[in-house]
Amino acid sequence: MQAIFHDAIDLIRGRVQPLAHYNYPPWQPAILLLLSGLVGAAGATDLGDDIAGRLMLFTLLGTAESILLAGFMRRWLKFADTGAQRPLFGIIVAVGAVQLLSPLASWLPGDVADAVTMVIALFGMLMMINALAAVSGNTRMRVLLGTLLFSPIAALLMMLAFSAGESLGWVILPVTAAAGG
Repeated sequence: MQAIFHDAIDLIRGRVQPLAHYNYPPWQPAILLLLSGLVGAAGATDLGDDIAGRLMLFTLLGTAESILLAGFMRRWLKFADTGAQRPLFGIIVAVGAVQLLSPLASWLPGDVADAVTMVIALFGMLMMINALAAVSGNTRMRVLLGTLLFSPIAALLMMLAFSAGESLGWVILPVTAAAGG
């Protein structure tokens, strides 16, 4: 288990290994995705009191998003003929470990905490772009474009996951005021 955490720390430092290095036993990314789901569920207290439901929702959403992103980026990077020849799932999960730092922002005042959380998310995206560019041999601009092309898929996935979570009783989505009154 230490290997994936050491790799996450190295990725935070900007040290990227060849793609073959990020091949983990399946239980290691599963534990890391579960921890990420736990962090997401703990921070989403406004979605109801069902802790187990929130944990299930955020863990499944993170796992599905990582799998889809890995598949999408692998295909996207193959178009340049220098794309990844191995699965990207391990490195994407390792890069996602930076989100485990988000609870540290809860100790800060409201607006500052929101800003720090946004900086952590932006840093995670920059880390992923750097890491995928390094392991695939593509430019950072191509990886950024692929990430931007994936964002509507991620938004749709999140919308479907929250809708399914609400219908299963895992979360209670906040009611917003109707526009136009």
